[in-house]
Amino acid sequence: MKERFDVHLRVTPTLFIGKWTVRILFLLEERPYHHGELRRRLGAISQRMLTHTLRNLETTGLISREVTRSRSVRVKYSLTKLGRSFMVPLNSVCRWIDRNRTGLSATIDLSK
Repeated sequence: MKERFDVHLRVTPTLFIGKWTVRILFLLEERPYHHGELRRRLGAISQRMLTHTLRNLETTGLISREVTRSRSVRVKYSLTKLGRSFMVPLNSVCRWIDRNRTGLSATIDLSK
């Protein structure tokens, strides 16, 4: 049991680190995106934070990075099979948040 709990403690923060992770995953659930497209869709994210978050998601195996070279280098990101399977429980967590928004807003600022 302790070993299983230790694994959960290592994996969970890696998957949910930062406020941009879930937003990026939901965008990539729609379709693959080029780096610049993600930046435009996300709006207020800095280049550094976008790159950091994408690298984290790639390291965990949830997204893949495809580099194409034509006139310029283009990088496209998409969900992996593991990433698509992760969207099922993530969507469940989001539905739980929606159902419990009132109770959560008492302890967490949800106005942003």
